[in-house]
Amino acid sequence: MLRYIFTALVLFMCLLLPLAVSAGSNAPAQDATSCQPVAVKTIPVVADILAEQLDAQLRQKLNLDAGDVEGYGVIVTTPVALGDLEESSGLARQMGEELSRWFVTSGYKVQEVRKGRSVLFEPRGGEFILTRRTHVLANENVRATIIVAGTYTQTMNRVRFNMRFIHAPTNEVLAMATQTLPLNAEMRLLTVGSNDTRGVVPSVGTSF
Repeated sequence: MLRYIFTALVLFMCLLLPLAVSAGSNAPAQDATSCQPVAVKTIPVVADILAEQLDAQLRQKLNLDAGDVEGYGVIVTTPVALGDLEESSGLARQMGEELSRWFVTSGYKVQEVRKGRSVLFEPRGGEFILTRRTHVLANENVRATIIVAGTYTQTMNRVRFNMRFIHAPTNEVLAMATQTLPLNAEMRLLTVGSNDTRGVVPSVGTSF
């Protein structure tokens, strides 16, 4: 009788041993995963994500390989307020600078437009398109001219950026990307619009 009990105990321990080893080996991996740092969404980080999404969609749409973007001209414009397409802010201008940085380092031929006289937006049915004046931005020295344009929507604690790749000669939207930037006290100072000298912070805390 004792022999049967001893045999049963041995078999039971043999069954438990693999489970204990498996649990021990998975614990460090789980701890490592839980300890991985979470990327803080700063202006450069959000700009990189937006640019990467636009770049990936363009490559897929045009069947481009890694080096094929060289020769494509990109004109980076400053994002404008969705509610007022003539309004911008220091935050939006900084976003435009960060987008330019990414496209330059990625091989695009970046041209800058500091003033919006040549790039005009017309709201049509809740959307916006580039006017025909954008043909003056085309450069015959490059294979194609793509305009990076977009809008932003600001709430109490965040700014939502919606960016587009637009083919200048045809106004075709080649790619779209959207990201939300959380606002801290420092970045909130940059959200004052060019037409707003009071520095009023929005009172609506809508979540996206």
